[in-house]
Amino acid sequence: MKPKLQFVSMAAVLCLFLSSCSLPGTHMIVTATGTLPLLPPATGTPTLLPPATDTLPLSASATDTPTDTATQLIPPTPIALTPTLTGPALAHLVSGQKIDITYIHMVDVNQGWGIGGLNKASDHVFFTKNGGQTWRDVTPPQPNAGASASITALGYFPNAVTARVVYGPSADSSDVPPFIQVWTTNDSGATWTYGSIDTSVVSGQAFSPYYLNFADAQHGWLMIFLGGGMNHAYVALFMTIDGGATWTDILDPYTVNDIQSFSKTGMVFVDPQTGWLTRDAQGVDPTPHIFRTTDGGVTWTRLDLPAPADVPNLYDSYSCSSYSPNAFSALSVTIAMECLDNDTFKIEKDYAYFTSDGGITWKTYPLPADYTLGEGLYFFTPQNGLALGRKIYKTTDGGQTWKFIQQVSWDGQFSFVSMELGWTHVFNDQGETALVKTVNGGETWTMLHPLVGP
Repeated sequence: MKPKLQFVSMAAVLCLFLSSCSLPGTHMIVTATGTLPLLPPATGTPTLLPPATDTLPLSASATDTPTDTATQLIPPTPIALTPTLTGPALAHLVSGQKIDITYIHMVDVNQGWGIGGLNKASDHVFFTKNGGQTWRDVTPPQPNAGASASITALGYFPNAVTARVVYGPSADSSDVPPFIQVWTTNDSGATWTYGSIDTSVVSGQAFSPYYLNFADAQHGWLMIFLGGGMNHAYVALFMTIDGGATWTDILDPYTVNDIQSFSKTGMVFVDPQTGWLTRDAQGVDPTPHIFRTTDGGVTWTRLDLPAPADVPNLYDSYSCSSYSPNAFSALSVTIAMECLDNDTFKIEKDYAYFTSDGGITWKTYPLPADYTLGEGLYFFTPQNGLALGRKIYKTTDGGQTWKFIQQVSWDGQFSFVSMELGWTHVFNDQGETALVKTVNGGETWTMLHPLVGP
């Protein structure tokens, strides 16, 4: 663990970490490229394999000034640690049990991953191979928090065989374990390995896994929310270059070059060096912006967003923030911008922004006037995308025009594998939840009744 710069007093630190925020989900849309071979179902509790290593590397050093030049990632020298798993693992749910899927990520017409389980209980991890009708409980051997506590899961699901999962305490818990485990499976949940992260950097603070993202099989990032206050949402960013066996603290509140101001609204990496980060400026910063890294997340360069072409003076009367990064390459990304009227604080104008030169220039297109940014924008290619919320739209020309599809009476977390085929975990104003599916791009939806399968 790298030395922490003592540039604030203890009283200031305690003051800044008084508030908290909710845990956003992780979203990744994967275009189907054919059905993967079905795997035989796993039986019993997944086998726990020993971690690949019991070492955690030293933190990479951050430079004082952001750079836009890619640098080579050099594995740091590890420090020996002895993290252990204590207590009984989360017990798998029995076959036939009705469950709630609170987060879904499908990878093709049949196969996909889910997070959820029983109401107000700890999160389980599920795998389906029949389009979401039944789900196999493949929860890793994560230690149970106890009868009166629950833990929440954050997952990254790139395909039908590979998954990464990390657990954090429930929203009402202040207990930060000395280590957290990032679990990995490469056989659809039949077996799991883990790498441990030393949480001493967040000792005594709030703690919630925020974003989990991988650029390839070896390079991944975990952002942890530490607490908020005074227009800050403090985070620590950890990186792995060995598939999750070891993790390095590369950025935290003590880093000179940081991203600590305001809430983060999205993070995505497209290769081991290049990533994009969006955030909500909360009306404090007059210029909406995003961040781009070209050294694996050690330093971030701020990129201010120009006012939309049709409203050059928009920032004089509206407060705008960036959301929903959809990255296609190191230079190409589409994001959403949400703008609030400074007098009424109502959502009045939303825009789609697209760059193909790393943020030097931007094309801007207004989203439909009656669209409210819900789940945000999901682009499969720079041309084809969906605007998902209570009103659903689609574009086939990069956001220049939008076609209205349907209006629904619920909010949702969406997972589309194509422009036509998608699933949604929905929740309405009364707190009721359901799992629904569409085969026509959202025009109609069919109710599913998820059960634990054998």
